[in-house]
Amino acid sequence: MVEELENSGGSLHNSELISDDRQDNDTEPKEYLPEAMRSSSPVLAVGSPRRATEVGKATNIVEWEKGDRENPHSWSFARKIYITMVINTLPLVVNIGSSIMSSASTAIGKEYSVGSEVTTLTTSLYLMGYATGPFLFGPISERLGRKVPLIIGLLGFASFCLPIALAQNLYTVMICRFFMGFFGSSSMAITAGAMSDIWNTLVGRGIGVDYFVLMAFIGPVIGPVLGAFVTKSHLGWRWTMWIMAIVAFTDLIFAFLLLPETYAPVLLAKKAARLRIQTRNWALHSRLEETTTDLKTLAKVYLVRPWILLGTEPIHLLITVYISFAYAVLFLFFESFPISFVEDRHWKPQIGALSFLGLLVGALIAFVLVAYYTLTVYAREVALTTTGVIVPERRLPPMMAGAVVFPIGFFWFAWTSDPTIPWPAQVISTALVGAGIYIVMIQGLKYLVDVYLLVANSAISANTAVRSLTAAGFPLFAIPMYHKLGVAWATSLLGFLSLVMVPIPVLFYVYGQKLRAMSRGALNTL
Repeated sequence: MVEELENSGGSLHNSELISDDRQDNDTEPKEYLPEAMRSSSPVLAVGSPRRATEVGKATNIVEWEKGDRENPHSWSFARKIYITMVINTLPLVVNIGSSIMSSASTAIGKEYSVGSEVTTLTTSLYLMGYATGPFLFGPISERLGRKVPLIIGLLGFASFCLPIALAQNLYTVMICRFFMGFFGSSSMAITAGAMSDIWNTLVGRGIGVDYFVLMAFIGPVIGPVLGAFVTKSHLGWRWTMWIMAIVAFTDLIFAFLLLPETYAPVLLAKKAARLRIQTRNWALHSRLEETTTDLKTLAKVYLVRPWILLGTEPIHLLITVYISFAYAVLFLFFESFPISFVEDRHWKPQIGALSFLGLLVGALIAFVLVAYYTLTVYAREVALTTTGVIVPERRLPPMMAGAVVFPIGFFWFAWTSDPTIPWPAQVISTALVGAGIYIVMIQGLKYLVDVYLLVANSAISANTAVRSLTAAGFPLFAIPMYHKLGVAWATSLLGFLSLVMVPIPVLFYVYGQKLRAMSRGALNTL
């Protein structure tokens, strides 16, 4: 994730930081290899397939020419923005699907004669599918590119909405919710990688990932709002799934028609195939075509190494615990907000669901602040280096700030929850919680990628699985905890847990470099 930034004439402009089409793309051989292949792939000369080199068979390797317009890094700034906007509609849609049925729990419980603890499984099972899907879609994306698994995933997601809308029993609802999450996870597993495919500067890539996480955050926040209004209308809860199917199939059509492939190894393989026909030189090939990935290697990279990293790397473990807690709290709120605003303040369910928008406002403010930090403070530090390499710990100052805001929001929410206290005081606190969740998640993920650069897929796979499973568990105990302790003390308990985690980014900011020096994962020796 670390790349050189150009500072022309001693001045630094944001447009150059975000997208620098002048960059020489002939020096990136490792980046264009899937992680599962890097350890066994030969280091070959980079350049034209007709360029003479001292490495015999490298003369037939098809690589990008300098400024090659087929190279995603050389695409225009406008096209990169366009792709960023289009591809991020996918995580937005599937994340709306993760929470839209939380507002329908009461209606589903009445129809199937079950309690709230059972209907909460509609969210938890979806997140369990989220946790398992990336272990399939990740390897597929490194062989077939980004577009194929994205299309397959969105098609599966949309298709499993239909049986739920028509379900005659609760078993159908639960099983199909799991598979909605499983297929929907493809966009979460792949979109961030697509951002790295097209944005060829450290700062530009960071902003692209910021936007991806923002879309992934907006989805589950507006899901309950949409679900509440649909469920309480004449349409009923089943139309939450009809609407998701319509939106997902529409997005599928747009993605199929408008979204280009962005993964360089696959694009180079297509270029090699075209050149073989044009030149009649059948020896021309890409690196992807000359490497093979067996099941043992795939299992090591995607099933074994993620858990080795998690179990043996203090940085990975603690950052994953913190991100998982922040992500899980978001889904816990889908069960606890109705208790505070509907049961205690006696609001209508539709009006109570609007309280989730406070989380959204906080996340939007945090997005702007993080982007500002990236484009100013962080960008200046990168530009001052001779190589463009900057220590990963420079990702942590915003995370430290978010770690402080997080518990403040919890305690503010807790002790303004009394119905006698005007509601704006409580709703304002949700913006602080939303900002804390977003900042902790986005900067924590960036830090993991920078620390474990050469094994980033493995690091993020474990993180995704753990945070999704944690988020699946939190809603299951939310209702009993809030009913037993009350809103004030139940939320205060979350505040105390978040206080315990405040030192985590501070610890790594101070001692991260020493820990990385001793880390096998950071040194890629696992």
